[in-house]
Amino acid sequence: MAVTSIIMLGIGSAMLLAGKALPDARSPAGATISAAEAAERILAELQYAVSVGQRSANMVDFTVADRNGDGTPETIRYEWSGTSGAPLTRRYNGGTLVDVLTDVREFSLSYALRTTTTEIPQGNNESAETSLASYSATESLDDYKIWSIGSYAEYFFPGLPANAVSWKVTRVVIFAHSYGATDGEARVQLQLPTTAHFPSGAILEEKVLLESTLTTSYLPQEFTFSGVSGLSPSQGLVIVVKWIANAVACYVNGRNTGVTPNNMAKSSDGGVTWSVVSGASLLFSVYGTVTTAGTPQIQSTYYLEGVEVKLRAGSDGQAVVQGGIKLLNRPEVIQ
Repeated sequence: MAVTSIIMLGIGSAMLLAGKALPDARSPAGATISAAEAAERILAELQYAVSVGQRSANMVDFTVADRNGDGTPETIRYEWSGTSGAPLTRRYNGGTLVDVLTDVREFSLSYALRTTTTEIPQGNNESAETSLASYSATESLDDYKIWSIGSYAEYFFPGLPANAVSWKVTRVVIFAHSYGATDGEARVQLQLPTTAHFPSGAILEEKVLLESTLTTSYLPQEFTFSGVSGLSPSQGLVIVVKWIANAVACYVNGRNTGVTPNNMAKSSDGGVTWSVVSGASLLFSVYGTVTTAGTPQIQSTYYLEGVEVKLRAGSDGQAVVQGGIKLLNRPEVIQ
């Protein structure tokens, strides 16, 4: 019995010493262990997040896959008020707040995002009516007779912005006057050009020019076009003033010298063949609209790849727990 008493006394002393060696939950060591457990729990649940709603430095609200078999993801929210000594709480599926850790002195979350960008094309934009091409002069002007053996043409190439995708003609203005009896007739045509910039005979649209509408002085004659559209930015057109009836249909105005490049042409056989009128140009203006490509929008998408947590409970300023996790599902988030 004496030996047994000595043994029991030794065991009791050992248990007392061991019990004193274990950290108390209220001790700095105990608070650190509790903080580490809380941080591990947060990160373990976040690792399987399938979506993340609200998030900040002191709060994160996310969903994980269905856990109870009802087919609905589970919602989890961790939050700290930011007040020193307030608890870190957890709310599950909108239920009652549960304290995960009390006497929290520091709690912060940081998020690692991956950004991807996508270029989204925008629709084309058609401009208001604008000047596409023109030539004007006040000297070296001449009369060009539109008659049975004289038709004239002027090649032009529109001035377009670099992002133009197409263009169209709305109006053409030339200068003309009558000759003698006002019973002549001509046509003002827009034709596709040949590689030499002569009229090809492919008429896109034409308008009637009656001599009876002209005076004996040169005045601008305006012709509205509606069917000359969808033109390639790499192509030009030819304005053709072609004789139709009477000995002389009219006169058109132009400059007879010093014009480059040589874009004016004459036909003496009704438009079958054409030749350059060197150094000359009709006086003209062409108006229309230009369709340009819309400026693409750059859309950025953000994915949450990782979360780091920093947590401290209790008064020991050195007892900070830190950890991080990679999210397996990389959910899409708002920046």
